[in-house]
Amino acid sequence: MNSIVSTYKTNQGGVASAYDRSRRSILSSLYSYKTVLPGLLAMLLIAVFANNLPGVPNPFTLENLFFWLDGVVGPLNHQPLFQILNSNFVWNPLLLGLIIGNLFGVPDIWKRGLSYIHMLMPLGIIMLAPHFMIFHASKLGIAPILICTLALFATATITLVLAKYLKLDDRHGSIIAGGLATGDPHACVILMPLIKAKGGQVVNGAICVIAWGLVAMFLLPILGEMIGIPAKYLGLAAATGVGNGHQALFAAYSGGYEAGRYAMYFDVGRHVIMPAGFLYVFTVMFIRKLKFRNDPEVMATRGIKTFPIWLGVFIFCWILACLHLFKEPAHHMIFNMVKWDFSLAASALGLSLSFKDIAAPGLKGFLVTAIAGSLRIVLVLAAILLCVKAGWFPA
Repeated sequence: MNSIVSTYKTNQGGVASAYDRSRRSILSSLYSYKTVLPGLLAMLLIAVFANNLPGVPNPFTLENLFFWLDGVVGPLNHQPLFQILNSNFVWNPLLLGLIIGNLFGVPDIWKRGLSYIHMLMPLGIIMLAPHFMIFHASKLGIAPILICTLALFATATITLVLAKYLKLDDRHGSIIAGGLATGDPHACVILMPLIKAKGGQVVNGAICVIAWGLVAMFLLPILGEMIGIPAKYLGLAAATGVGNGHQALFAAYSGGYEAGRYAMYFDVGRHVIMPAGFLYVFTVMFIRKLKFRNDPEVMATRGIKTFPIWLGVFIFCWILACLHLFKEPAHHMIFNMVKWDFSLAASALGLSLSFKDIAAPGLKGFLVTAIAGSLRIVLVLAAILLCVKAGWFPA
């Protein structure tokens, strides 16, 4: 018996030594270049034909098609239709990848290349950090900044509690909480590697956030007018209580030109604190997972044993951005790289999903989104009305 064990150890040692001699770097664990090339090329072509990417003079893109259709349809409350529907450098390649993958299928030789999404996502998130400069919001005043901040954390908390109460998969609930709290469906994608959510849950959650934004942009101006919110602060309510930037502007312009003008002014406050939203959701769910390690219903962040190093790099870069250590030319150059990175990652995600994966979570996610979104509107309008009546907001 001892001789068998010693022989096994010797053989294992020989294999390990051979591997150590052939292993040149940490990158040796990746697939070979020839293996991943077909998938990478598929991602590249979809990205190039989906967006107007920096450095690629290609006029035949989905982005240009939507731009042309916006011209045909005409502006809706001064906003392009496809921007209201959240057309951008993430959702265009995702949509194109979904169409191609579901209509024509995905060959097996592409799949190893598509796995690079797990490297592209953290890299893209790190490069987003210089995009959020908190001091840009300093001119808004203390009260508007507090309303933007409290709306973000309150919305995330309410959504997570509702998701637990209604027995929604905690990964799906976390994705919705991030997207709804920040007012940006991009946060759903950003949270994907942190929450360890399925691709179908991410896209379903983003659709829930966008769909609720379409409802909220009609609902909020009606409620604001009913309770007598001044036009200027209806713009603040729209920026913090609706959805993406164009949906918020649609809602504000429904209340008049002045409300729309101030919505653009106050939207800076929502935008610069977005990282705090998805960091808060991740931190809450990570602590919950550590507390309930053996609970099979606790799936969010499962598999993440320690705080991710790359997320620490993002926070460090965000702090540098807040200190204005990234100059404007560098900021714009890095954002061009972000467009490339997220376009490639979104292409891979689209090719990896079926429409069945997206529909699998059902309508419970939208129910959670609608209830949490309605409560946010009520809380935001109540807070603004209180500030107006108390004289904390200048006329």
